[in-house]
Amino acid sequence: MAINLLIACGDSRLAHAMHSGLEQQDPTGINSELADLEHVLESASRMQPDVLLLENSLAGESTHQLVSLVGRVSRFTRTLMLYDTCTDDLIIESIQQGASGCVLKSSPPWLLAKAVHSVFHGDAWYGRMALLQALQSQVCRSTSANEVEEHRLTPREEEILHLIGCGMSNKEIGRQLEISDKTVKTHLHRVYVKLNRSGRFKAFLAQPEARAQASWTPMK
Repeated sequence: MAINLLIACGDSRLAHAMHSGLEQQDPTGINSELADLEHVLESASRMQPDVLLLENSLAGESTHQLVSLVGRVSRFTRTLMLYDTCTDDLIIESIQQGASGCVLKSSPPWLLAKAVHSVFHGDAWYGRMALLQALQSQVCRSTSANEVEEHRLTPREEEILHLIGCGMSNKEIGRQLEISDKTVKTHLHRVYVKLNRSGRFKAFLAQPEARAQASWTPMK
């Protein structure tokens, strides 16, 4: 059973080169058809291809959004993204939009054919190391963002820290903000934890107004 392949590419010369290369490489295993990017949805709806080879050449996220749209008009189509280079961000974006893999525009016909067959049979076509690196990069970004959020002082905590820097005691802060001493202590405890974890506590003590209060015991 031949695989019906739709090649959607903004570069017509590249599209024809891939079409010709696949015909020579796998004349009976892959039936390919060309479509321009502006009419890829119409072509996919009509052809119902097994695999879509989609060039990433539109601005922003438009190309990746096409993957989701193609899935609506042709439910069983699996998409291979065609890139100049497969960066971590592009790999993550393609996965998020539901693509089954990515290949380089410079790939030889035999590798393109192998990728098409692999995706057709339900496998993902991402290099193991490239995929691992992309996922690790994503995890590190998420962790860093979460850590920043965890260490960020709330407006109330910033206010109390400022009053401490002005030399006010816990009781004075409580009266100023109309809260109990116990509430002030709770806020201060959270402030110390956040400043220590984020490495900002020493920076705070280095401030002139803070140095004057460095010997004060805030939990009284």
